[in-house]
Amino acid sequence: MSWLPIVLSVALAVVAGMLASIDAAISAFSKARAEELEDEGRSGAARLAQILEDPAPFLNSVLLMRVIAETSSIVLVALVVADELDGLWPRFGVAVAIMVVVSFVLIGVGPRTLGRQHAESIALASALPVIGLTRLLGPIPRWLIALGNAVTPGKGFREGPFASEVEVRELVDLAAASSIIETDEGRMLQSVFELGDTIVREVMVPRTDLVFVEQGKTL
Repeated sequence: MSWLPIVLSVALAVVAGMLASIDAAISAFSKARAEELEDEGRSGAARLAQILEDPAPFLNSVLLMRVIAETSSIVLVALVVADELDGLWPRFGVAVAIMVVVSFVLIGVGPRTLGRQHAESIALASALPVIGLTRLLGPIPRWLIALGNAVTPGKGFREGPFASEVEVRELVDLAAASSIIETDEGRMLQSVFELGDTIVREVMVPRTDLVFVEQGKTL
């Protein structure tokens, strides 16, 4: 058995996990907090604020590299299993079992949890590498998003599907349920979204209900 593919597979899985953690940290970070850290003179805060000005291109780059690392790790494991076992289905079953555990624990749950728990430190430390990676990849992530939108029914997202009104509203509900914000504050935030779907006549006072004074009347 050659140990090099196994070592490379583990290393790529770790890299994919780190990228998943960075993705979760930057996605959960607020622009206002980044500006506060920049005012405090924290290292990496200015670069992080630059990322949060328009996060989609940077998150696209992180996502692309994570997919490349994770896919490469899976392929290496499949090659090792194919050399060690005979038969299609034993190879398939063992490779899938190994990579489901690795992908779920080392790339999915664990890194994303760390990214949310330590969002500030991870986002600050990764800001410079993420900017460098985005510049290195150039337009490649945008091309892949355009390809994905082309084969996806309906209207796609030019910058990638990273956030929507529904997700934000769910976060507001979750914050209210966790007592991070008051229930009344949550309702107020939800009403802001509903205001955009309100037509003018729904908030106008009917003419028959108006109290008025004729223009020619004196005091």
